[in-house]
Parts: sequence; structure tokens; C-alpha cells
Amino acid sequence: MSAQDNMNAQQFVDRVKATGGATANIRTGKLVSPGKKVYMVGSEPDTKGQPIPTTTVKAEDFNAGHALTATNNIRAATGNRARVNVGAWQDQGNVYIDASATVKRPGEAIRKGRNRNEAAIWDNRKMKSIDTGGVAGK
Repeated sequence: MSAQDNMNAQQFVDRVKATGGATANIRTGKLVSPGKKVYMVGSEPDTKGQPIPTTTVKAEDFNAGHALTATNNIRAATGNRARVNVGAWQDQGNVYIDASATVKRPGEAIRKGRNRNEAAIWDNRKMKSIDTGGVAGK
């Protein structure tokens, strides 16, 4: 673990606490900028095709250690695959951390979300959820 990993993890935590959520690339640690035209699809599978479980942490306890652990677990589970992210969001006093994929086209993202039974995908440009009709995560 490098000093860069620690700095990126703290920036990730700071963004979650300030805005309610954040997404970072697992290879680079770089945060996805709000407004960037990409879509996030949760339930990214591991190398065997199984969804990586979402981790839940009490919001007041959420720290860089949680972010680093989740990132390293997702790296290991996916074989450090390209376009995979660690994402986190706050809801009702908890922070949820999961693995997601970055998709550039909305139709592809919605199809992928439906195939994964995701309730919604994240439109990062408009900073809002898009319903996919699934139930995962509800």
C-alpha cells in the first residue's frame, strides 16, 4: 500500500461525507468527477462471474481504512480488471461500498443493470439514478 493509495482513500472518504457518494477507479484510485458523462452499474462480478457483495459501515465509523480494504478486495476479486470501480454512498446512517463498472453508453448501462437485477444505475453526468426495473439493493 502506497502513500498515494492512502491519500486517494482519504479523498474518497471526504467526497462520500461531503456529497453523499463517490466512485473511484480501482487501478488508479482516481475519483470519477461529478458531471463526467459515464454511467455506473453496480454488482460488478468477480473473476468467476459472481457479484461482489456490498459492504455496509455505519456512516460515523466510515474511514480511509474501509475504503482501502474495499478497493483491495475488489482488485483481488476482479483480477484488477479495467473499468472497475469502488463506489460508496450514504443512506439512513450507513455507508454502502460496492464494486461497479463504468459504462459510456446509457443503453448499454441500462441493459447491464437489468441483467444484474439492479434497481438502478447511476448517471454521473446528471448526478441521478436511472431506474432499471430490477430489485437488487432495495
